[in-house]
Amino acid sequence: MKTAVLRLFLVMLYASLSWADGTEMLGTPSVPIANGTAIAVGGVGLVDGQPATIEVEVPAGAVVNQTLLYLEGTMTEIGQVTPTMNVQVNGADVAAALIGGPTQLKRTATATYRADLTGLGFVSAGSNMVEISGVDFTSDNDGAGILVIYDDGGTEAVIDIRDGNDYAYINSPGSLMIAERQNFQFAKSSKDRVANVDFFVGSVAGGAGSGASCRPSSFEITTGGTTAVFSDQLDSLDGAFWDTVNLAVTVPAGETELSVEIFSRDDGVKCAGNIPASMDWVAAGLAVQAPGRDDCWITTGGFHREGDPTGGTDFTFGGNVGPPPRGSWQVVDHNTGDNFHAFDVAIVSCEVIELSGPDQPGGKKGFKINKASFDGIGRLNHVDGYPFTGYVHDAGEPAGKKGNDQDFFSITVRDPITDEVVFEASAPLEGGNVQIHPPTGKK
Repeated sequence: MKTAVLRLFLVMLYASLSWADGTEMLGTPSVPIANGTAIAVGGVGLVDGQPATIEVEVPAGAVVNQTLLYLEGTMTEIGQVTPTMNVQVNGADVAAALIGGPTQLKRTATATYRADLTGLGFVSAGSNMVEISGVDFTSDNDGAGILVIYDDGGTEAVIDIRDGNDYAYINSPGSLMIAERQNFQFAKSSKDRVANVDFFVGSVAGGAGSGASCRPSSFEITTGGTTAVFSDQLDSLDGAFWDTVNLAVTVPAGETELSVEIFSRDDGVKCAGNIPASMDWVAAGLAVQAPGRDDCWITTGGFHREGDPTGGTDFTFGGNVGPPPRGSWQVVDHNTGDNFHAFDVAIVSCEVIELSGPDQPGGKKGFKINKASFDGIGRLNHVDGYPFTGYVHDAGEPAGKKGNDQDFFSITVRDPITDEVVFEASAPLEGGNVQIHPPTGKK
C-alpha cells in the first residue's frame, strides 16, 4: 500500500514540474534556437554498450551556430528519473536536463534529456566523431542523437525544433497509443521550397541493429493540402533501438504551414504483418530552405523596323521578368497582327556571353550578365495556354552607340498540343532598351 501511495505521489510530483519541454507530446525547446541555413544530424544506439560514437557531417567552410545532444531511454522505476543526467561527451562532463517524461509504461518509465554543447566546440565543419559515455537509464539506454544548426553562407532557412518525449504504441491505452501531431508555421514565399525534417526516435526494435524482425511504423508530412506518407523508416538504423531519419517534401508557393506525425501502424509495406513498433519520439528539426534566387531580372521595351529607320515598325515588345520570380511580357507583330501576352513568365538562366554590356545604370560594379533566358505560358491572339521560350541581350548603355553591340530580343511560341511554332519574333532593337538587373538586394 505504501509503495502504491509513493508511486502515485511521484507521478503527481513529476507531472507538476516544469523541467520537461514535452511529455506525451513534443514542445518548443526551453532553450533559444539559433538561426542557420540548414540542420545536420547523427545518432547512435546505446543498448550494446558505451562509449559509443555519433558521426555528424557538416559542410566544409560552414559555421556551426548550435549543437544539441539528446538522450533517451527507460528507467526501472519512475522515481529514478531525475532533473539532470551527468554524462561524458568526448571525455568532458556534461549535465543534460530532463525535457520529456517521465512517462509510466507497463513496467518502466521513459524519459528524454537534452544538453546544449554549442560552447564546447565538439562539432565543427567537416566530419565529426563525438564519443558518448556515462549514459545511465537503469532499464534501457536506447540512444543518443546530435542536432547541429549551421550556416554555410547561403540564404537563411526557416529553422524550427520540437523536442520532448512522446511515446506511441498501437496496443497501448489512451494517449500512449498515438503521438501528437506537430504543426509548424512560417512566412509564405512566392516560390516552391524544400522542407527537410530530421527525426530522433528511440525504442524501435528492428532488423538492422537489434537482431529482431522489422516493426511497422509510419511518418506523415502534410503541407499545401498534400500528405506524403513514409512507411517503415524505423529499423534500429543507428544501432539497436535508435533511429535518425531525414525526410524531405516540397512546400508549395504561398504555403505557410507544415505538419508532421509519427504512427505505430502497419502500412503493409516492408515490415507488413509484424506487430507495429513501440517508439519514443524525441525530436523533430525542420529546415525550410529559402527559394533559390534568380541571378538576374529584366525590364525592357522597344521596337524593330527590319533595318529601315524610315520604314514601318515590324515588332514592338515590352515587359518585365521579375523582380523574381514572375513578370509580364507582350509582343505585337505589326505585319501579321498577331499579339502575344503573358503574365506567367520566369527567368530560366542568366549568362555572360561575348557581347558588350550590360553597363547597368547606377554603377552595379561586378555585374557582368548580358544574356537572360525566360519561359512561361501566355495568350496568343486572346487564347490562353501557349508555352513560350525567349531570351534577351543587354549590350550596354546606350544600346547600339559608343561602340556597343545592339540589344536583342527573341521569343518563340508553340502550340500546346502539337508543339509546332505558331509565333516567333527575333531581332535587334532599333529603339528602346533591354536592361538586365542583378538580383534584388545584391550590389
